[in-house]
Amino acid sequence: MRAALSKMTSPTLYLAVIGGLQLGLLWLLRERFGIWLPLAGTVVFAGLLLALVRVPGRWGVKLLGLFLLVALTTAGPMVESMVTRSQVGLTIEHDGLVQTEAAVDRVIAGQRIYGVDWSNTQVARIPWTTTAGPNPALRHFVYDPLPVLLGIPFRLVTGAAGLPFDYRIVLLLFLALGVAGVAVLPAPPSRRFMITVALYLNPLISTYLWTGRNDIAFVVMVVLSLVCLTRGRVRYASLALGIALALKPFAVLAVPFLALALWKRWNAPTPTLPQRGREKVGRGREIWVLSGALLVMPALVTILPFFLVDAAAFWRDTVLYTSGGVADAYPIGGDGFGAFLLATGIIHRNTDSFPFWILQLLATAVVLWFNGRAFLRRPTAGRWMAGFAAVLLAFTFFARFFNDNYVAVILALILTVPAFGDVPAVSRDELQGHAAGSSVAA
Repeated sequence: MRAALSKMTSPTLYLAVIGGLQLGLLWLLRERFGIWLPLAGTVVFAGLLLALVRVPGRWGVKLLGLFLLVALTTAGPMVESMVTRSQVGLTIEHDGLVQTEAAVDRVIAGQRIYGVDWSNTQVARIPWTTTAGPNPALRHFVYDPLPVLLGIPFRLVTGAAGLPFDYRIVLLLFLALGVAGVAVLPAPPSRRFMITVALYLNPLISTYLWTGRNDIAFVVMVVLSLVCLTRGRVRYASLALGIALALKPFAVLAVPFLALALWKRWNAPTPTLPQRGREKVGRGREIWVLSGALLVMPALVTILPFFLVDAAAFWRDTVLYTSGGVADAYPIGGDGFGAFLLATGIIHRNTDSFPFWILQLLATAVVLWFNGRAFLRRPTAGRWMAGFAAVLLAFTFFARFFNDNYVAVILALILTVPAFGDVPAVSRDELQGHAAGSSVAA
């Protein structure tokens, strides 16, 4: 059984199936993206697959080949879409991309981005068929400030150079950061290969990335937080997760697993020397305080100025709009429990109000309880990621809407679990080093 599972979760199979699907999708979309990207991708894909099957070792070369394949088949269509847009205007762009770009311009001009009308922007040109009437996003801006703030330097540079600004420039940098982050995971190169394929050579992620959806940003930072944790870099792990939280609130669901990892780290048994015990407690408190500060700082620093300008508008756009707390809330839909309630007639209209938060709270608490206990029994990166993916599934499935991109992100994260596997998420290197230092001092 274990041997069969190992074969099902091998680098060769991941590349053949997941990478093959991405390549096949590019061939299907060759009229949009051109023939050169799928053609070049096919050559690299075939060579890389052959190397995995026939050449033992040489993982450095194989990983470089994978990076090239990601550049061609994931980043390439993004660049092609940016060029096409500069020539013919909007084609496949997501309304969130267009609205974020408009928000960048408003912030540069010193204007508000919450509680304002977007109907005079290009957002109004994006088709909307989910509900009768105009897109409710024309009256709400659902994203937190950090995604907008990250776009400002690129908007200024492209403007000064006389070039069109496309927010996918920012997403391309997150893609590069994500690939680089996985490359330093303290795991065998075959595992890093699989994670890179699952996240960054995966049509579940790429399809939405090409249109400018920004899920890649928070996913990269959550994964980077876990990588830092496996390397014993607790402060960097906290900061990375804090940035993820400031990018998208879904990242808050990973906070309990970071907290459990810290608790496990600083409550590990040590020799019962009084001095060493006191130093351990002091060191643990210091790490807890610093980690907590780094975790909340990105969201606090980026959100507070906008919140102070108009707290009611910020709350209405980012919380009430998505939870059904306003008359023109985002409609119930997607593939989750809300769609089931609509199909069975329990909810009559997709614009109705319903207390989904109760179901979300209950489901999240139950899933977190079981996965948290599993992580404490065996604190590995695989269980950390499995727990986060499971809690994210519980929270989003019972939400007002369970969009297709949420499904895609969760499935992609689940695919990384076998590769993260038994990599320790709680490294005691710092603790052991501190204990050794205390022993010398004694």
